[in-house]
Amino acid sequence: MMHRFHAEDLQGDELLLRGREAHHLTDVLRQGPGTEVELFDGRGTRAVAEVISSGKRETVLTITARFPDPSTDGPELVLATAIPKGDRFRSLVEKTTELGIDRLIPLRTDRSVVHPGKGKCQKMNHAVIAACKQCGRNRLMAIEPVTAWREMLAIDNAALIIAHPGESPAAETLDQVLSDPPGSLVFCVGPEGGWSETELQAAGNAGAVRVSLGPHVLRIETAAIALAALVTSRL
Repeated sequence: MMHRFHAEDLQGDELLLRGREAHHLTDVLRQGPGTEVELFDGRGTRAVAEVISSGKRETVLTITARFPDPSTDGPELVLATAIPKGDRFRSLVEKTTELGIDRLIPLRTDRSVVHPGKGKCQKMNHAVIAACKQCGRNRLMAIEPVTAWREMLAIDNAALIIAHPGESPAAETLDQVLSDPPGSLVFCVGPEGGWSETELQAAGNAGAVRVSLGPHVLRIETAAIALAALVTSRL
């Protein structure tokens, strides 16, 4: 299996790989001229390329073949979630990228504990790229700025699914929603202190549907990954 690298521009026959990706190819993997690698642009195109020359700061490659991803007709998959502490955020990002989520919206809720800044969210983009390289995905999951709960509820042409204990099983509800899918399917995971009554009322007014992920209390990242897996397994 060829090693995979992210390159934003796959136009033309020759390209320069710089920064983290060049370092990974030459210094970590110690690959040199003549090596074949796979590239992806994060927007749905992958390519096969051959290393022509490599240095400390950049690697020159020539593209030998391109393969666009087939188009899909399914809904956009959006995860709107409170953010867990520490490295658990990175784990959440990695696993939901692998599962095929299109967009992640970090939520600011009434009981949120973690409020990641712009730098933290940008840093998570590196985790998205690493996960795509590992799992073979050619489209990057987008990470949005931190968004207030009421602002998120205003997304147009979307079905809103909220993880909440004691409700109908998620699988049954998802099957009903996906029988006539909207433009976007937004599934929401709250903080470990749970949603406030005000937030649940606002969600109900916006037409959101509550679902249960089982009898146990789940951590944020566990609920997000479980819900993402349920959704993507039905598409």
